[in-house]
Amino acid sequence: MHVVDWFEHFREQRAVPIDPIDREVEISGVGRLRLVRSVDCLGAMCPRPQLLTMKVVGEVQPGEVIEVVSDNPAAVEGFPALAQALNCVHVATVRDGEHWRMYLRKSL
Repeated sequence: MHVVDWFEHFREQRAVPIDPIDREVEISGVGRLRLVRSVDCLGAMCPRPQLLTMKVVGEVQPGEVIEVVSDNPAAVEGFPALAQALNCVHVATVRDGEHWRMYLRKSL
């Protein structure tokens, strides 16, 4: 697959809503988090969850928390390292039925 074809493949994927939100969640052992974005990566294969997360992290302010929802075990496993590479803190990963919710806070 050519590089141009690769980018077109991901451009044609279903649109993922990453609109701003204002929601609070309670995480056991962490406490209450105020979320500013939630990224729905259900059904997405690598590297799409990582690419969407990179995009959203670039749009939020330092100190803000985003939620990434994924059902891809390989993507979930790599999120702590991805958070570090994106200058974020991996706050928690929570199993929620058949998927996971990962919480990242953008560092100052």
